[in-house]
Amino acid sequence: MHAVADSTGRRDQEISDQIQKAQPTRFRAVTVVCSLFFLVYLGNSLWLSLFPNYLLRLGMSSLLIGVILMVYNASLSMTFLPSGRLSDKLGRRPVIIVGSLVLALGTLWLGLSRQPETTVLAVIGQGIGLGLLVPSGNALISDVVSGRGSGFAFAMYQISTLSAAVVGSFAAGVLAMSVGFPEMFMFSAVLTGFAAIIGYLSAPETVTSKASGYTLAVSESLRSSITGTARILQSNRELALLAGALVIHAIGFAIINPFIPLYAEKGVHLDISQVGIVISVWNAGVAVAQIPSGGLTDRIGARPMLLAHFLLSSLSWVIYASSWNLESATATMLFFGAVAALDMPARRTIMIEYATAEAGKATIIGSLDAITGLVGILGPVIGGFLWAQMGYAVPFQAAGVINAFACLPLILIMRRRAALSSASAVTGGAPG
Repeated sequence: MHAVADSTGRRDQEISDQIQKAQPTRFRAVTVVCSLFFLVYLGNSLWLSLFPNYLLRLGMSSLLIGVILMVYNASLSMTFLPSGRLSDKLGRRPVIIVGSLVLALGTLWLGLSRQPETTVLAVIGQGIGLGLLVPSGNALISDVVSGRGSGFAFAMYQISTLSAAVVGSFAAGVLAMSVGFPEMFMFSAVLTGFAAIIGYLSAPETVTSKASGYTLAVSESLRSSITGTARILQSNRELALLAGALVIHAIGFAIINPFIPLYAEKGVHLDISQVGIVISVWNAGVAVAQIPSGGLTDRIGARPMLLAHFLLSSLSWVIYASSWNLESATATMLFFGAVAALDMPARRTIMIEYATAEAGKATIIGSLDAITGLVGILGPVIGGFLWAQMGYAVPFQAAGVINAFACLPLILIMRRRAALSSASAVTGGAPG
């Protein structure tokens, strides 16, 4: 009897020791990932925040600016398809390292580009680099912290990337005026290069079962990108509905995204440093609201949070198009950012619920990000046409109306889950 009690006590102590050892390991992993992606997004926000304004100064039309950003979004989205599968097959760490290096080289090339043709090639490289990074970063956070705490963990990850965007977008206006756009792009490339070094030295690896050959894994990931994504959506109706909701939302946001800084300059008549301030306030609003958003996601559920994000997004976009001076644009951007914070903790929490042994977390994230990105690539061109033909405010108003329809598929998911839950309560089984 005493032997059994001693054995049970030792086993309990071993479990307790394992939990205590796991906590600092988890904390270190999250810290490393957040630090690495802070550098990535700091460098990325330096060139991207005022990129439409830079292209305008090179003499490009609003339609051409929309086309270039469409190409960037297309390369980013198309990379998402194989990127998630590569991460699940080869591991998070090698994909993060390669993505950081490609992103750094693309940004360096952009700093040397002056013509539309070379600029297009540069943004393709940047899209591929970031497309390799995003699914692996999100999957790594999800690997380290799972369950109900995942919403908070994703919020912390988002804070690191958004605080980088706050600093980057604010610094972009100052650097553009003081040293010039090309030099700012060079500095951005250096920051992303440091991220590659951190990834090589410190990034944890959470994938235990990896493919044996890199070439085979890459070819298999590319080959199964489209058919595998179609199979995932066909096998899960809820996931297909979620993809539909995110696609509609992506189209709306893609219409306005390139014209947010342009509206501040042309519609509100701000100088380039003030435009940087407005964009930094947007990112600050997202960053400040991330922890409350992550906590609410864990408390009330990811789907109600995503629904609130869709509804309030339409409202915030229309309000921004009514800004008339620096103060009103800044206040609107703060609200704009707080609304945006409701998105990613809820979205990622929902996505990883659908992960299976066949379709891992990075595969699900990469597949849905690819779908939303690819469908949204025409958004900047549509926005450019509306901007040039109908006025500066029209892209935001049209996008607000389109985005409201994203609520419908999500409501269907919530009603289906409520029905399954009710049926389960009656029969005493688990909901499907």
